[in-house]
Amino acid sequence: MSSYRRSKPPGGFKAYVDFVEFEERPIDVPEEIEYGKAEPQLLPGEIVIAEANNVLKFAPLKTNKTGISGTLFITNFKVSFVTSLPVDSKEAEMHDKSLQSHFLGVHDVCLSEVDMVNQFSEGFTKKKRLFYNAPLPPRLSGLQLVLKNLRMINFSFKFTPAGEDLRVAQALLHHAFPPSIDHLFLSCGYPPPPPGIPDFCMAQDWERELQRTRCPNWRVSKHNEFFNLCSSLPTVVVVPRDLLDAQLEQAAQHFQGTRPPVWCWGSLAGAALVRMAQISPSITDKMSVTKSMGTLKRRKLEEVSQQQENRMMGLVHRCHPKKLQPTILDLDQILPSLKDIQISYIKLRELHTPDDPSQFWEQDRHYYSRWESSRWLSHVSKCLDVAQSAATAILHHNSSVILQESEGRDLSAIISSLVQLLLDPQARTMRGFHCLIQKEWVSLGHPFSARLGHTRNDVEEQCPLWLLFLDCVYQVSVQHPSSLEFTSEYLVALWHAAHCSLHSSFMFNSVNARHTASAVLQRENPHQPIYLRPVWSWWAESYNPPGKKQNGPSEDNLKRSSSREAFLNVHYIQNLMESLSASGAFRRISDPLSSAYHTWHRIESLLGGAGSLPFDSTATVVPLQLDASLRVDVTWSSLKPWQDCFCAWVSEPATLTLNELESTLKRSSPTSQHWKHLYQMYNTLKNHLSEGLTNGVIA
Repeated sequence: MSSYRRSKPPGGFKAYVDFVEFEERPIDVPEEIEYGKAEPQLLPGEIVIAEANNVLKFAPLKTNKTGISGTLFITNFKVSFVTSLPVDSKEAEMHDKSLQSHFLGVHDVCLSEVDMVNQFSEGFTKKKRLFYNAPLPPRLSGLQLVLKNLRMINFSFKFTPAGEDLRVAQALLHHAFPPSIDHLFLSCGYPPPPPGIPDFCMAQDWERELQRTRCPNWRVSKHNEFFNLCSSLPTVVVVPRDLLDAQLEQAAQHFQGTRPPVWCWGSLAGAALVRMAQISPSITDKMSVTKSMGTLKRRKLEEVSQQQENRMMGLVHRCHPKKLQPTILDLDQILPSLKDIQISYIKLRELHTPDDPSQFWEQDRHYYSRWESSRWLSHVSKCLDVAQSAATAILHHNSSVILQESEGRDLSAIISSLVQLLLDPQARTMRGFHCLIQKEWVSLGHPFSARLGHTRNDVEEQCPLWLLFLDCVYQVSVQHPSSLEFTSEYLVALWHAAHCSLHSSFMFNSVNARHTASAVLQRENPHQPIYLRPVWSWWAESYNPPGKKQNGPSEDNLKRSSSREAFLNVHYIQNLMESLSASGAFRRISDPLSSAYHTWHRIESLLGGAGSLPFDSTATVVPLQLDASLRVDVTWSSLKPWQDCFCAWVSEPATLTLNELESTLKRSSPTSQHWKHLYQMYNTLKNHLSEGLTNGVIA
């Protein structure tokens, strides 16, 4: 890094702004800056690949078209823009409410966030997409980054020394679109704090879930210990009690991806939620794969596969204490295809990433009609409808539900998660939601890398099912504003976090792929420990890496505290406290067998200062109760475009009618005054409880 050129010491600040295209920056700028080479903040193991000086950064929809000057760096982890100018308030707000703010600066972008790179002409009238394997022109006027979180950033090289623009572009294209996942920056060299969330890769994790739900006649199998049964499933799975491991292995060969039926969740009455792949190969595949076979052999293969499918469904049937027939939902038939969902997303991406104000206002005039034509809300509605039907079958008919799709890794993750969100109050808490995602999405092998396009080889397999699920949860939160312990802002943060390579929860196609990438990195760096960080560790993450001294609360920790309040639903917590005002609840607060006891300890975990996690990971697990299920209205008129997510980076949000604006304000984040009132209630209740215990009033 010492070989990098240093810019000349400036005697005063000069804004490098094209006055034909821009107006002067409408903020006060210091006349002098301290001389010193601009350098990005680097994590352990992070290195600078290329840099460009005197680069202009600007937001495409700012009406004054103002640019700020700085130095652009490409590292093996991020795109970093270093400037001495004040931070834009919108960028600062979004940065503070992200789960990667302690890894990235306000002007930093993780390489795995980059969706497309475009070059544009000096007049900004033309743009052309750049590809990692295509030649570059001899000179670049500027680069436009389209990010996976629907944000756009423009960099102009009008005043950049010749050659630096090309070096930056080449480094960006090479490192932002790697050939394999282990080429990404996945470990920053120091261990994360324990997240307090089970990874559902150990038998005890699934056994606890079976004990919590008290669903009978299922068992934990360790037959996939070395991924010999299925490479995309965890090392342990829950299967019917009467199914032997040898039979499990035999049956798995007849399902796509060798993924046999696995238990996800269930009730005391015996209704189970099961995810199951389609039989493999399908009839159409079989005709192409077995052309050399005779007709009789093909028919025999079909019969054997069908027999195995019927056998597995029969075992699910016999697991039910009353031997009730299960409800089978073929998700490939009743839900939109991955291709249709991807097409809808592309339309929404185009709607929310306009190039200039004129395009923005043209789209804004037809905003809702364009949103409707994308059919995204139609897909959201259909997923919620299917999930509600499955929840009804379990709750009111005591019927097990089998979710069947291709390999059982995509749409079944959405439906299974939503069913549990509607039926299981535990899934609506912060800890329960984390466990739900870890179990259904991470452990059971949703192909995050392929669906979110983390490598250059995943283009044809991309589909934002993770975003579709979060949007469905958002709709539940809108209709039940006090039922979820977390806010929609946290859902937005989870969507953005899915594109940061240091959040290992969303980087891999399976647990096995995670182990493989970790082993590759360890072989390449034998003297440096490899620590992959689950996203849940954010809640216990120290903003000060090991070895960094701290005197008193840091500014970062204060911002983190503010983010935690934005992510926790104040209405949910207030309802918990108000429930303790019910007759007799205060007297039962010290009884470990009472609901008041568990309610109070949950409040202490959320508001108390004893720990940094928003839950007590050592608390006794409360058995499942199906008396607080939720219902959602899935009609289009009841669903709302998730503007907090899709419009998060649009400088001028789409026009809202007065009624819509009022409803948006009502759903907006609670004010600090609301939180202050909540803490006053908490402290008052805590003091009364302390006095009662001291005086022996509460027994």
